[in-house]
Amino acid sequence: MKLRNLFYILLISLFSLPSFAVSDKDMEEAKVIAAKLYLRWANNGSGYLDDVSASSMADLESKLKAQEKENLKAFKSVSIPADYASWDKQRFVQFWGTTFFTSPALNADGKRAKDRVKAKVSAMNVSAPSSAPKAEEPKQAETKPEEKKTAEETASTEAMNEEGGITIPEPQEVVHQEEAMADSLAVLQADEQSMAMSDRHEKAKSHTWIYVIILIVLVILVVWLMVYAANMMKKQGKENRAFEGGDKKLKKEIASMEAENDKLRSEVSRLKSEIEAAKAEIIRLKAMQADERKQRKEEKQPLSAQSAPVAKEIPAPQRKQEESKPQPKIINEIYLGRANPKGLFVRGDRRPNPAHTVFRLDTKDGIVGTFRFAATPEAFDLATSNPLQYLAGGCVCENFEDAENASSLITEAPGTAILENGCWKVLRKSKIRFE
Repeated sequence: MKLRNLFYILLISLFSLPSFAVSDKDMEEAKVIAAKLYLRWANNGSGYLDDVSASSMADLESKLKAQEKENLKAFKSVSIPADYASWDKQRFVQFWGTTFFTSPALNADGKRAKDRVKAKVSAMNVSAPSSAPKAEEPKQAETKPEEKKTAEETASTEAMNEEGGITIPEPQEVVHQEEAMADSLAVLQADEQSMAMSDRHEKAKSHTWIYVIILIVLVILVVWLMVYAANMMKKQGKENRAFEGGDKKLKKEIASMEAENDKLRSEVSRLKSEIEAAKAEIIRLKAMQADERKQRKEEKQPLSAQSAPVAKEIPAPQRKQEESKPQPKIINEIYLGRANPKGLFVRGDRRPNPAHTVFRLDTKDGIVGTFRFAATPEAFDLATSNPLQYLAGGCVCENFEDAENASSLITEAPGTAILENGCWKVLRKSKIRFE
């Protein structure tokens, strides 16, 4: 019996736990843990707290920055019960892991640190109390006859334990302690699960923010590319329109230059004709001067000197015959047809020819003369039917294109022509105008 009781006592002592309470040191340590984690979560810029270690609130506060000191005011405003010395471990963990963070004065982000605070406080070793209150003595109950023997055995066992210095706790107290251990283990497991879930939630949240930031950057990049493409298209359109406008302007300038060039060519041709006419006039004048000088010399010579050579060279009857020979009659008015590209008039008549006459030439010596448009209805019809064919060879006109709708043709300046090899040739073109 004694051996059985001793075994029972040893078995109970193995599963029994000493009763603990909360000391001032434990409360200060838990307060530092809670304050540090609360400040860490209340401000994203408080990462330096991960490397801060403090043994008391005063030590922690001396190492804080301005923002954390400001946030600490709300933490210190939460009241802490004064009877914490009578708390057990479970109530101690419950207060710092849950109750404390229900205060409305705390920062909403800082309250999210409660799960980590609960885990760290649960891992603390709570000190044994210096003095424990005495338990009330249980009332003596009436003992049944069949239980008397068992009670006596128990009493003898307790006497033996008292003599040996061994205190055996009541079975009910052992059960309570085992339940407390199970609750503590359940709390630790719940804390670990909540911490794991919190870590996963934080990681997922951080990853979500990363994805959101990447998406925003991509959207901004796409918008920028669209705006850039639109601006480039507008710029290219403006350049194309400017190029088209410049091309039209350049074409107009080229056309104007070509017209001016045609005018210059016509003017050059006119000047060449005038030069040729001047040369012919000079030749004619030189010939006339030579004849005059010769005649003057003959008039100045003596009669004897004049008769001798003449008698030798030309017999007298022959000279009289030459003097009596009639000179050809000079035609002063000639009606000419069109002028070909070489400047030669293709036809000449003494009277107007309705089928060919385009110009009328006036001459005094039959060698050089001036010509103008023949103002006859037939000549006007020929000229307007094909002005370039009938007029361009002998005339200069600024409005050939108006010939179709013209009612009259006016000669502004007559042209000059010379007789070469039996054909009249244009020296200077006449200037005409359609009206």
